[in-house]
Amino acid sequence: MTAILRLIQPPPRSNIFGSVIIIIAAILISISSFTWAVAAWTAPFSLILVVAALLARDIQSLHLSIFSAALIIFPCLYPYLHGWPFTLLVPTICYGVALLMDRRLRTSVLWLKRGILDQTTVIIIVAVSVTSAIALILWHAALKPDLSGQLRILSSIPIWLLPVAGLAFATSNAAIEEVAFRGIIMQALDSAAGPGIVSILVQAWLFGAMHYLQGFPNSQWGVAMTFVYGIMLGCLRRHSRGILAPWIAHTCADMVIFGILAAIVLAGITVR
Repeated sequence: MTAILRLIQPPPRSNIFGSVIIIIAAILISISSFTWAVAAWTAPFSLILVVAALLARDIQSLHLSIFSAALIIFPCLYPYLHGWPFTLLVPTICYGVALLMDRRLRTSVLWLKRGILDQTTVIIIVAVSVTSAIALILWHAALKPDLSGQLRILSSIPIWLLPVAGLAFATSNAAIEEVAFRGIIMQALDSAAGPGIVSILVQAWLFGAMHYLQGFPNSQWGVAMTFVYGIMLGCLRRHSRGILAPWIAHTCADMVIFGILAAIVLAGITVR
């Protein structure tokens, strides 16, 4: 029984009104990921979705509407929250506060389970990690993207602290993004469309869209690459029936990202 409780269970299906709210919330997240210019109408509309979820008495749509409202509204109020790590960190914290305040929300969180970490799952994690590492290295080598923003942050860190900073970045960033996309968003989509391929594809699209304006990788190639990667992580989450396996794979990819950035910084120091 203990082992079963550590596995993600499919959420109850949302009613028709809740499903519509979840779909609209996903659309708003997608729109706001590509441009910040639409905030004037997406921000109040996201608040309307929270009220609609309460009136619909659908707990899964309430989960996503709270998260999406925080994701859209706070950067409107404080523009500096558009940047990493605040883009996802602030709405995740707000969502966590909502969970602490409402018992119904807490008890309906089904994605926060360890899941299975057997031999097959480990092999998949390794395959996903190696594939993502190769893709990231090729993207950087082929396109020579502008990484000035990331490098500016990294160059301020003492060299001796880089290994610790890399581990902290990889584990925390992976945790935040897994909570957001393979946790909150994917559970809501499962309740609206069922635990099938649709929810995996939609959460992967939102994951990719979030990397368009900022991220590693970014722009159109970044959206395409992280969309595919989001599908892989979604399938890994579904296979392992837990959040641990995709978090491990995601952490490995973020370590590669930090390694690429650190290599550029160190090469610049060597040249000087």
